[in-house]
Amino acid sequence: MKNARGDLTQGNLLKHLLRLAVPLTLSNILQDAFNIVDMIFVGRLGPASIAAVGVSGNLLRLVGVLSLGISTGSGVMVAQYLGARNRAQAEHVAMQAILLSIFFSIGIALIGYPLAEQGLLSVRMKDPEVLRLGTTYMHIILAGSSAMFLSMTLGSIFRAGGDAVTPMIVLIFSTVINIALDPLLIFGLWQFPKLGVAGSAYATLIGRGLGSAVLLYLCWSGRAPLSLRNVEFRADLVEMLDILRLGIYSSMQGFWRHLSRLGFLWVLGPFGKNVVAAYTICMRLRILVMNPGFGISHAVSPMVGQNLGANQIERAEKSTRVANLLGAAVMTLIGAMFLFFPQVFIRIFAPDEPDVVEIGAVYLQFLSPTFGFIAFSLVLGRALNGAGDTFSPMVITLAAQIGVGLGLVIVLSHFIGLNGVWLGIALSNVVQGLAMWLWYRTGRWKMKSVVKKSRRN
Repeated sequence: MKNARGDLTQGNLLKHLLRLAVPLTLSNILQDAFNIVDMIFVGRLGPASIAAVGVSGNLLRLVGVLSLGISTGSGVMVAQYLGARNRAQAEHVAMQAILLSIFFSIGIALIGYPLAEQGLLSVRMKDPEVLRLGTTYMHIILAGSSAMFLSMTLGSIFRAGGDAVTPMIVLIFSTVINIALDPLLIFGLWQFPKLGVAGSAYATLIGRGLGSAVLLYLCWSGRAPLSLRNVEFRADLVEMLDILRLGIYSSMQGFWRHLSRLGFLWVLGPFGKNVVAAYTICMRLRILVMNPGFGISHAVSPMVGQNLGANQIERAEKSTRVANLLGAAVMTLIGAMFLFFPQVFIRIFAPDEPDVVEIGAVYLQFLSPTFGFIAFSLVLGRALNGAGDTFSPMVITLAAQIGVGLGLVIVLSHFIGLNGVWLGIALSNVVQGLAMWLWYRTGRWKMKSVVKKSRRN
């Protein structure tokens, strides 16, 4: 490979894992730090603004799951081709992934823009203020969805090449821009217009767009793990279909996960905006705890991919084992702080809303003991993805989040009220983590190598 540091088929596994996971974790923490700052600013506008951004964010993640599919499919193929020492094919796949990101983001914007308000109504958000603010927020983000798609896809391509540092540096740049613009556009400081919730959306779009532009420049200038300078700029339907074939199940996995979140909101909606606001805050805190798990799981995916591409199956399996133990230990320890001090964290977002704090504290005490199981789900799911098995994690997510989670939330909410919602969500996390572990133990993922299939063909 051109850059030995990007070769994950040799050397110490823990060293490779940490070299990838630490920048990824820092990137996730940085992104979440922005989300926290953003929510703090939005929180000063009142519960309706918190609810609008929270519900809109869930809807946008639901319609944006195709970006997850493209980034996953391209990341798997790039990593395995690099492991097999086929750099030209890896670069060609990267180009096709970028084109797919542009095509699909435009399509989603055209379809989603006129349906934004209907999406909010579908989860029983009937408060007029929440509807107005949420629709505006969604319109702005949808209009610039290409930046979001490209950011995910390019980040995955860099990581597949063993480089997690560059995306982190670019994220720092875009996040600084984002945070700097937030108060200016939300509250209308200096000569900027006072845009409220819309200002938060514009700040996010500008920051992410500039970051995507930088990553694209690095790819075309030859300063990325893969150089696109000499790659033909044309659509290759065969490669695009291969990316989508691998990524579609990952997209569906994200779709079921986000659909369950919307289902939870559908159940929570009649409980009032304070409950929705508490749930939104707790979900932001949940992501904060999951950051190390995200970092470790995204690190193990290219490690498994490159080693399977190089036909080093035992090394791929050992990579997963090390990552799984590390992820579960770290997430359990961090989650313990939320279990014992829930009010402290929730007050950061809603210092003047005691009802929101009280409701959220109860939810965190149900959720925190399940963080170890969430780590299992994250790490093993991404390891399976790296091997080319994107179907099994999708089925497990569907069964756990929709069948178990949403089913229990609906039933238990009728019998024991709000605590039934929290209990159903917690149990779904446990089921998903155990199911992912049991499937991984079967070893069927070892036969999923993309490179092996291409060689046979």
